This record gives sequence, C-alpha cells and structure tokens, in this order.
Amino acid sequence: MTTVLIVDSDQDSRLALEAQLVASNQFERVVSCASLLLAESFIPQYEVKVMLIDAELASQSRLLHQIKANFPELGVVLLQGKTGVIDSATLLELGAHAQTSRLAAPIEIIASVAKALVCRLKPGTRILGKFLKDSK
Repeated sequence: MTTVLIVDSDQDSRLALEAQLVASNQFERVVSCASLLLAESFIPQYEVKVMLIDAELASQSRLLHQIKANFPELGVVLLQGKTGVIDSATLLELGAHAQTSRLAAPIEIIASVAKALVCRLKPGTRILGKFLKDSK
C-alpha cells in the first residue's frame, strides 16, 4: 500500500483533501503538512511514495528540486486551483509526474496518484504508453 503526503499552505483545502483520500480507503496512510520544509522530514518518517503539492507553492520554491534530488523515487502530483493546466515541459521542470485539480472528484485524484506511482518507476516508453493514454 502507498503513503501519500499532501503539501498545501491552505489549511481548509489541505484537510478537506486529506479527509477525501482517507475516506477513499485506497491508501495505507494519508498525511499532510503546510510547507515543503516540513514535507522534507515527513517523507522518510512516513515512507511517502507520492506527494501532492499545491502548484503555486511548488513553483515558488527551489526546495522541491532539493527534495526530488534527495528522494528521486518520490512521485509528485501538482494540485491546481479552479482552472489551468500545466504543460508537460513545466511539469518536468518542476519534477512532477502528474497534475489534478483540487476540486476534482476523488477518483480523479486517485488516478493522478496512480499515474505518479507508475511514472516514478521509470518504465520504458512502450510499457508506459500502454498505461497512460496521454503519453506520447
């Protein structure tokens, strides 16, 4: 089973998402924190496999690159606001594997976590193409 970490400075949004993911019963553990600084200590402590992070927070901090360097197998999902989609090049630049809206249905968020889990394993492009229809 997988441990998921939610990083979002907005407490209401963070706690609502945490409650949704816990209620889905799809993950071994769901933890959350308000900053990347705290996240860095949570990752080894809870053996986090995928981190969902507020896209704005991710784009404003160089700490995400440091975390990715220290934990290269960590899957990263960017959480968008109401609108907007990040292009593939920017996702790669930020070290993210997937993106989703914080307003998405729980199943869509779970699918983004699954995509990050698959991508972090770095399978061959042929295998990846079978699982991810949007990969080219």
